[in-house]
Amino acid sequence: MAECITLDLQQSFGDMTDCVVVTNADREILFVNKAMEQLLRVSSEDCVGSTTERFFSDTDQFEKLGEIYQSPADRPQQKTYTLELLRGDSTTVCAEVVGAPLVDTDGNLSGFLFIARDLSERKALENKLSDIALTLEDAVDAINEGFAIFDNEDRLIICNDNYREIYALTAPAIFPGNRFEDILRFGLNKKQYDTFDLDNEAWLEKRLAAHRNANGSVIEQSLSDGRWLRVSETRTRSGGIAGIRADITELKHARAESENAYQNLSLMADNITGSVVEVDPDGKCIFLNKTACEWFDGTPDNLLGTRLRDRLPWKEREVMRSFLQEACKGKKVSSEVGLHFPDGVHRECQIDCNPRVLENDQVKGIVVLITDITDRKKTERTLAELYAITSTRELGHEDKIAEILRLGTEHFDLPFGIISHVIDDHYTITHANSPSGELEPGTSFPLKDTYCTLTLDADGPLATANAANSQFARHPCFEIFALETYIGAPLLVDGVVHGTINFSAAQPRKRPFSPADIQIVRQFADWVGHEIARQRDHQALMDAKINLERVASIDDLTQILNRRAFLERANTEIQRFRRTKRPFTAVMIDIDKFKHINDLHGH
Repeated sequence: MAECITLDLQQSFGDMTDCVVVTNADREILFVNKAMEQLLRVSSEDCVGSTTERFFSDTDQFEKLGEIYQSPADRPQQKTYTLELLRGDSTTVCAEVVGAPLVDTDGNLSGFLFIARDLSERKALENKLSDIALTLEDAVDAINEGFAIFDNEDRLIICNDNYREIYALTAPAIFPGNRFEDILRFGLNKKQYDTFDLDNEAWLEKRLAAHRNANGSVIEQSLSDGRWLRVSETRTRSGGIAGIRADITELKHARAESENAYQNLSLMADNITGSVVEVDPDGKCIFLNKTACEWFDGTPDNLLGTRLRDRLPWKEREVMRSFLQEACKGKKVSSEVGLHFPDGVHRECQIDCNPRVLENDQVKGIVVLITDITDRKKTERTLAELYAITSTRELGHEDKIAEILRLGTEHFDLPFGIISHVIDDHYTITHANSPSGELEPGTSFPLKDTYCTLTLDADGPLATANAANSQFARHPCFEIFALETYIGAPLLVDGVVHGTINFSAAQPRKRPFSPADIQIVRQFADWVGHEIARQRDHQALMDAKINLERVASIDDLTQILNRRAFLERANTEIQRFRRTKRPFTAVMIDIDKFKHINDLHGH
């Protein structure tokens, strides 16, 4: 029987990653698995037959641990021991040890099953866990495991006390020789398990299928008292099944809280208009928000784990790489740079790289916030140039209007710019800016066939970046001219509607119009209206000047040049003579009886 148990132990625990040792009631070692050999740095042959005392660096710990051999059935609960073990090469290792009594069919103590874990390995693993895992450190340290072995007929061979404690309601049915299915049925009748929406038979069939599969995969089991267990079962070489149960209730709760926190974080990040990305020190993406997915033209499934900078042109890739290198040194990096994103849009960006630093000053990750400042930068440049155009004295009225149209096409990145004059139902182009001169001033259209009728009805700026998917699709202009992009504003001259200023394109605009764009087209309309008004005032002034000069030079009665005009002409000729030395002649004619001529023929 001992050889059979030893064989089952070898088959069940021989290749386990946890360190396993089995002793008899006299604390003599009967079995150690490979992991325990590696932990203690001794061979199985050197261990078996000796007592466990040789592996205690502190004899007091050995004596204290011996208490569990005296009255194991009287212990109220399973304990975990932290022991300083002495290895075969005289070095020591700190290990966490859990012991479970082994009883025979008569209920007598036949030995103990110990599972040991190298705490240094756990600490190394814990340092690699995510922040969520770190918050669960206490829960992980407090996990108690239950062990059970079933033979090839699925009857219980042996289990530890912790197994019975985990399934307290089922404990009366947990005895050697009882079938696993019978144990499950007993537990179902005692409402040990949470079957969710399944009836008992359906739940039992599903659980038995997973149990008989016994391929080492992990399943999670819910108990009716709210606890959760992690169950891992493996087929032994003799055809039996060895299983481990671990309480993961705290882990499940913490995982639910962390998932909720992650969802809240994702929700917040997705509501940020900029791109939020976290990368590891190698530059691989470990988090990104919705905007980042759109800009980098992908989904979390195909972007996570990749280097997002590899999707940029090589020059910009090098710039981003230099930013991340600085951030990896623990420095915060902020800069403005233009980037061509995979979604086909060039954006001027504010880049902020914020290193996430651990307590040991090691950079664990870098949070990269990319803010699109294209509209702000373009608006600043456009307003500055608009001021330069409107304030210069080097340009005339027509030149200023032409420059404003050019500036508008560049700002909105649209090919066509038009200033129109609207009289009644007629729309006439007065000024135009187009790539090849397609639009000619003087061309007229019915007002109802242009988007500008919508602008005038709105009594303010109006825009669409994709007419096919907007109210503009139902307008005649979309059918006649197929303009997908349009932005325009009413043009007022001295408070009266003169027409419109608008910019358009046949293709949809990749970037939607921003509030700043609406204000810019309003500014264009105000300045063009101002220039047209100034042009009218200037023309009226010139006409008045000409009229005044005529009044000052022409005799009202005779409608011929008067004495003042004669003297000005004479002075001009005298100045010409002084420059050229060419002689000139002055003729004076006296007409007799001139009054008679006036009386007869009129003045």
